[in-house]
Amino acid sequence: MKIQSIRLKNFRNYSDLTLDFPAGIVVFYGANAQGKTNLMEAFHFLLRGDSFRPFSTETLMLNRGEGISSQALVAARVTQGSMVHDLKLTIQDGKKSLLCNGNRVTALSLARKFPVVLFSPESLSAIKDGPEQRRQLLDDLLTTHSTTSIKILKDFNLALRTRNRILRDFKRGLSSRAQAESLLDSLDPAFLPLATELTVARLKALQDIHSDFHRALRDVLDQPSVDISVDYLISGQNAFNWSRSDLLSAMHNRAVELRGKELESGLSLVGPQRHDVRIVFAGKDSRFFCSQGQQRAIILCFKMAQILYHHRAYQVYPFLLLDDVLSELDPIRRANLVKFLKDIPAQIFITTTDLSFSHDFGDRRLNVFRIENGTVRAHEYEPTGI
Repeated sequence: MKIQSIRLKNFRNYSDLTLDFPAGIVVFYGANAQGKTNLMEAFHFLLRGDSFRPFSTETLMLNRGEGISSQALVAARVTQGSMVHDLKLTIQDGKKSLLCNGNRVTALSLARKFPVVLFSPESLSAIKDGPEQRRQLLDDLLTTHSTTSIKILKDFNLALRTRNRILRDFKRGLSSRAQAESLLDSLDPAFLPLATELTVARLKALQDIHSDFHRALRDVLDQPSVDISVDYLISGQNAFNWSRSDLLSAMHNRAVELRGKELESGLSLVGPQRHDVRIVFAGKDSRFFCSQGQQRAIILCFKMAQILYHHRAYQVYPFLLLDDVLSELDPIRRANLVKFLKDIPAQIFITTTDLSFSHDFGDRRLNVFRIENGTVRAHEYEPTGI
């Protein structure tokens, strides 16, 4: 797969930009706050249907307000073998529209058709941050890997929104307790099996990725052997080896136990949207016993394993987006990451304020674009002279 070109119009700090990408790794180089991450965000929007950072549709537009263009556009041409796809995102009047070859598509269908793996400072902090970031790691893995998992995730999220609406309506006094409980009783026979299936999909992905995760961590840490494992936590218990029936029974019992608290809070307290992941390194919880550098290396290796896992299943590599990640790593781990990446024949986009890593890619071609205040120009450089 290859992104041949991209166009941004009225998007973030770009009024009208068109870029063509030659073969090789693409590097966006420049000082901070010049628009490098905005480009990566544009790629992510087109390939995943959403951003990887907080936004409102209004803040995505460079020019907005009465009498000024209120539409933002991101478009790209993507090739898959002999096939050519035209992707288009428009943002207007607070609404997003995604098109592939002129046909409206969903974000989840894009994610499966055009898999992408993002490395960002936010993703590298997933261990020390809250469980939502760790759950997102797993669901990113699912949406780039399996159409079945995509459907399970979509169906579960729809059921969860319905369940939360029932609970919110009760809390706001829009329904009686008897009405709310009756609705929950009618929904849970569908909601709890969907919650179970999503949990099963997450557990299977963790099991399937383990060998790649172990290998990547061994390479990045430059150690002949590493002790790494993953716990999947449901109500504080490690459910990594639970069966489907164990999971369904546990969530059913928890739903009965927490019914009163759910009605009181107006929020579903049962299901995979509440689960957590604990990564155990050398027998200890990495969240509390690993240094920041070790935590970043662990998440970095999880992402690397995601790349290997996808290729093993489909014989194709996903797009890779590295947004200011190399500066977050110490020199040894950065060199080990680059060593891994240079042997991956995927299209890679990198943002950086420093080109000193470039010679580590050896003879692999790097196409450098200098970005300054939303202006992008091809940049001539000599890797060994940096």
